[in-house]
Formats: sequence, C-alpha cells, structure tokens
Amino acid sequence: MCLVELKNSPKPVVSCAMSAKSCLNNNEVYTNSPLVKKARENILEFLLLNHPLDCPICDQGGECDLQDQSFFFGFSKKRFFNFKRVVTDKNIGPIVKTVMTRCIHCTRCVRFASEIAGVEDMGMFGRGLHSEIGTYVTKTFQSELSGNVIDLCPVGALTAKPYPFISRSWELKNVNSVDFSDGFGTELQVFLKNNKIVKILPGFNKTLNTTNWISDKTRFSFDGMFSPERVLTSFIETNNNKIKTTWKLIFNEIIYFLYFQDHLNKHFFKLHNLIITFNYNISLEVLCLLLFLKKKYSFLKLKKIEGNSLNSNFESDFIIDKNNFNENLDFSDVCLLIGVNTRYESPFLNLKLRKRYLKGNFKIISFNSLIDVTFPVTSIGTNLNILKSISEGSHFLCQELINKNSPTILIGSDIFNRHDSNEIKLVLNNLKLYLKKVNINVLSTSINEVGVNYLDNFKKLSLADISNSLGIYCLNLNKMSSNLKKILELKLLNYSNSDYFLPKFLIEQNNGFVNKFIQRNKNNLNCSSYLNIPNNSFFESDGTYLNAEGIIKKNIKFLSAVKQSKDDWQIIRKLFSCSNQLTFLSNKKWNNVLNYNSNNFFQYKCYLNFMFFANDSLTSRNLISKNLILSKVPVLKNSYKISKKKLFKTSIKLWLDDFYLGGKDSYSQHSITMINCSKSLRKTKTNFSYVV
Repeated sequence: MCLVELKNSPKPVVSCAMSAKSCLNNNEVYTNSPLVKKARENILEFLLLNHPLDCPICDQGGECDLQDQSFFFGFSKKRFFNFKRVVTDKNIGPIVKTVMTRCIHCTRCVRFASEIAGVEDMGMFGRGLHSEIGTYVTKTFQSELSGNVIDLCPVGALTAKPYPFISRSWELKNVNSVDFSDGFGTELQVFLKNNKIVKILPGFNKTLNTTNWISDKTRFSFDGMFSPERVLTSFIETNNNKIKTTWKLIFNEIIYFLYFQDHLNKHFFKLHNLIITFNYNISLEVLCLLLFLKKKYSFLKLKKIEGNSLNSNFESDFIIDKNNFNENLDFSDVCLLIGVNTRYESPFLNLKLRKRYLKGNFKIISFNSLIDVTFPVTSIGTNLNILKSISEGSHFLCQELINKNSPTILIGSDIFNRHDSNEIKLVLNNLKLYLKKVNINVLSTSINEVGVNYLDNFKKLSLADISNSLGIYCLNLNKMSSNLKKILELKLLNYSNSDYFLPKFLIEQNNGFVNKFIQRNKNNLNCSSYLNIPNNSFFESDGTYLNAEGIIKKNIKFLSAVKQSKDDWQIIRKLFSCSNQLTFLSNKKWNNVLNYNSNNFFQYKCYLNFMFFANDSLTSRNLISKNLILSKVPVLKNSYKISKKKLFKTSIKLWLDDFYLGGKDSYSQHSITMINCSKSLRKTKTNFSYVV
C-alpha cells in the first residue's frame, strides 16, 4: 500500500524500499495519481483474495488496518469466486488467540519476536499458497512481551485470548494511567466500558516521545483487582466466629481495643506499640498521613514488610538517574548486572539494554545466579567477595571498567536486604571513589520504593516487633512476602525471648483480599481478633508515586468503588479521628489534632492541597523541583574510623521465581490470566512432571 509513482518511471515503486537520493534525482513524486490508485486497488484485491469476510464477529473490527485501507482504496466489485484458503489455528499460549485464516503474511509478529522480544519462536513456514505463520515444533510463544503482537497485527489474526467478543473500539472510553506492576510506572491507556476495564494498551511517553512496549503482566493482570475472592464488606472474626459489621462499629471496636490495651500496658509498666506495616506500593499521600499520625501518637510504629536497614542517602544512591543513565547507556561499552534479572524484574529496562546491545560494541557482565535474558551475558560468579576484589583492583574485570567508555553498573534493590548490606554499600562507595566515570544505578521493583526510602528510613518488620506489640495493622501487604513467612516460621519454632504475649488484634487492609497465609497463622501470632477492612484498588483511588527514575507519577481515580470499600487515606484519617475523644496513657506526645472542619473553607482547601501535593507540604525536600539532579552528589570521605567487616560468602539469589505470580504487586496472584500463564511457563521451565 506504499506504492508511489516517480516521474519517467515505467511502473510504480515501493516507497519504503526506495532510497531518498534516487527519488530526489527525479524531482517529482506522485502519491495520488490514477496509476497509484489502480495499483493500490490491485494490491488490496490480492490481500482480500483469501481473507474471510467475518468482520462482524472479528475482535479487530473498528481498529483494523485492512478494513480502513479497503474502505478508502479498495475495489468496489468482487472478481474471485473460487474456494478460499483455510489455515488451522495455532495454540501459541494463553495470551494470544489465533485465527490464521485472516493472516495476510505481513510478518510483523515474526520480526517483533526476533528483533524486539529476542525470542526466536515464530517464523514463516511453507511456500506459495501453503505459506503460514506459526511457532517452531508447535511450542508456545514464550515471551513476557507476547501481548504486543496483538497491537502490531494489522488484521484479526492475533487477538486477545482472555477477553474475546467483549466490545467494539467506539464503545470504549479512554483514560490515561500508569503501570503498577514494576518500578518505572510506564504510561498506559485504559479502556473502560460500563465502569469496567476492558483492555490496557501502552500509552505515550512525553519525555521520550515514544510509545513503549508493555509486559503481559501489565496488560492482563488487571482482572486480579476485580477477582471474586475480594471481600468488600468489613467483618470481625473472634474465636472462629465471623461477624459482618458497619464502618462505625468496626472503628469503635478498634479504638476501644486500643484504649483497653493502652491501660493494660500501664499495669505491666512496659510500653507495647501498634505496628503499622506496609509495602512499597503505598502512595505518598497515605505514607505522609501515617508519618503525621506517628508524631501524634507515640505508641504507633511504622515498619516496612521487607527492605534494607541502611543509614544512607537514599536520594542519591537508591535511584536510577534518568538524566545520566540514558545518556551514559548510549555511549557505554560495558554493563555490570549485580543481583538483578532485568528481563523479568523490569522488561522496560531490559528492552533498553537489548537495544544498546544490537547497536554493537557493548559487553554485558552478569554477577548473579543463572539468568535467562534476551541478550548474551558473561557470568563471573555469585560470591560477593568478587565485588570486593573488583573494588580493591585485584580482579581481571578492573581493566574492563577502566578502559571502557562510561561503564554502567546496575544493582537490584533486593541485594541490600542481606545482612551484610552495609558492607556492600561501603564496597560500592569505594568503587565509585576510584572509578570517576562509572555510573552506578539501583533498580527498584515497586512503583513507590524510591518514594518510601526518600521520605524516611523505615525499618523492616521483625519478630521482636510482633512479640512486643499490642496489635498489627497490615496495609496492602503481598502474601508472597518472604520476610513475613520467615517471621512466622520463627514464631512457630518459638524462637523468641519474650516471656509473655499480649492478646493482640490483627487488622488487614489489603484491597479487599483476605490474606489466607496470615489468617491461617493468626493463632501463632496470638491474635484474639481479626478485622478485615476493605479498601479500594489501584485504579479506584488517587495517588502520587516516585518511580525508579525519581520521576513523579500520578494515578487518577477513574473507577467508582463498589459496596463498602474506601480509599486508604479516608480509612486511616477516620480511624484516628475517632480516637480524639479518648485519652491514651502511654501517649507522651501532645500535638495538634490532625483533622479539618469542612465548614471552614480555608482548612478544607489546605487539606486538599495536602492530599494532591503531599510532597510539597509534608517534607522540607521538594520532590518536584526541576533543578533537582539526584545523581550528582559528591562522594565524601568519612573522617571516622570504621571497624573492619567481612562480606558473607553466601551466593546471590534472585528473589523472583515466577514472573507472572511472583511480583511485589497485590493483584497478579489473583489474576486468572496470570495463573494460566504461569502454568504454561512451568510446563517447559521445570524438571518435574506437570499435573493438571
């Protein structure tokens, strides 16, 4: 369809295959001449020769390129009355549905698989009339980016398998949002129908002026938000008796329990705290509200469910600098990956590395356990003492880092969860001190991990916190958290120094999902009461986040909540505003009450400003400053003597076992599509027999 006519040319030429120099020599190019129109009609007639006329039942109807081209340039009559070709449909996985009779052999999907995804699974078979596209030896299309071929296919040959025959494109409402499944928060287009999400497509990135590829988890895991497993009514469970309650009753129950435990602590002459634990997907507004409450009530303690315990400058060290990383990567000759699998932890970053590798003169060195990426890597081991020898200058890799241009080091944030994380930080500082041109970046795997580390140096939850607490408030926790499992296992083994345990209560606020792992082990936590508080999902609430590059990402609410669920900040503010009527004996801090009067417009306006621009009003550091350059922080020598410490000899182990179900978001574990993808992947990636 890209045929044009050149002056003095005997026949039309293909413009996309013609050099611009040869066209300019002729001086005249005709794009809408009678010859070009006739040629386009003939080409379309050949394309439609074997194409079925099933547009009314095709999912691509309304956004089909072939349909649009036929409408504008097609022939008005039919001259072919023989039997059309029929091609057998292929099963290429749980993501993509195939109707290969509609295929016009444009080979976009084949080129995407080989050039972009880096997976040589698809190809063209046969010759002439028997040509067809399929996968080699009837295998599935095993790529975390396989859903992008749905957008690339110009016809209805490749469509979405999870949601067939749902709607037409003109019936949908388009809303811009951000990705919740990784640390970059890439732009998305969300399509709605009847207050339900129908599909998610990549959005336009204004900073890079491009439309990014998105992973299958980003595209199809949204059904986990609306899983039938969600419990959207609040209830209290005591002695295995579940009682449904209203918001007013459950707030009163929590406040009275806090009041009773507070007076009980006074008799024990020992202060027990209420532990509020959260993950890295919490928004900045909710986190800053918790910080205010912590200042008001001394018995409140904020804990991360997992993370590092470093006393470091998170603003300069634990971030991917957007300004320097993209520029240095284009001119870099070597990249060192430490404790990170970019293919599954961040497909967005993995595409950047593959793009740089395809340009040539780029060596990638892996300091991990075995990883499966889409470009060749050189593995140098898994022992962290190798990193120490590199910083000392006694490793062969030192010459690579010195002689190459702009060496880039990419570190996974989970490597700092080790017990020797402070020693790792010292080694990296030493390496940065002697290699002035090295670019060290830390990859965050959650959308607000950088924001949580930026606001405060929160400690992670430990067994001692649970043993010496009067209650646990779980805020949007992931049931796959390894730290939580470890704590409960230690509790089961009676690995604790506490002589007694207070009767605790457990509050769970996890997007309406009841964490069965916590509920089964609530007796091991000595919980006398279990309270479930339903809150809104990611797309049902507003929020501000700081992504892995230090860029503010804002999520706008576009779905109305159902039943009793409310926003996180509404629940927390209402809960502790009820406590103003009581006096807590153990509270040693007397600050102003954190509430507002809706009749006072000035207070209400200030409160709204606090909610939408939390980073301006809650901290002295301005997060939105355009002049903020996060990476150019000078490395200063420590004038104090530091005791010598050793790195552990344990190997580096990657935290992500399953890309589809093992992420740090709270929704993919409940998604039927992600469960089917995980089953399909385990059929070929494990050494055990698969049981249906």
